[in-house]
Amino acid sequence: MDKLVRGAAAALFVLSLPALAEDVTTLSPNEITIHSKRPQLGLSDEQRGAIETALETENTEQKTPPDYQPKVGAAIPLTMTLDVMPQTLIHQQPSLAQYGYAKLARDLLVIDPMKKTVIAVIQRQSPTRGRDITPADWAATRGRELTGQPAQSTSGQNTPEPAGDSGDKKNGTEATPAEKSD
Repeated sequence: MDKLVRGAAAALFVLSLPALAEDVTTLSPNEITIHSKRPQLGLSDEQRGAIETALETENTEQKTPPDYQPKVGAAIPLTMTLDVMPQTLIHQQPSLAQYGYAKLARDLLVIDPMKKTVIAVIQRQSPTRGRDITPADWAATRGRELTGQPAQSTSGQNTPEPAGDSGDKKNGTEATPAEKSD
């Protein structure tokens, strides 16, 4: 029995020698993912058009950080939000599934979500005139236009009436002064 235990221990030792001889550093799964190289994204004019068309209806526009000039290969600022490509676009262009985007006033940025770097910069055909638009303004103008409704003015001229009966309009059921005294 003693010989059997010693023999098993010796066999394990001999089997572990190759593993001890190798000087291999172990990488965590996160490091492997971060260091993996993605193929360079070369967008055709068709893909650029599909991206712009698909993202036009997305209400994800964000303010451009001060002094930020988007360039291919540059990291995005920490204040920017990275959004996922819409499913309709991924069905049309499956190669874009692994990328995210950021929608700015003048540009659409295709972003590598692992490295947080800009892969492509697409200048918008219909920019928001160089100013950042709020979601409420977008909904009142472009959002209504895309749903077939007339655009509302955002200058405050068409202010909505308060909800409920404020008592300032007559609806035919008001009491006359003679009825009020009864």
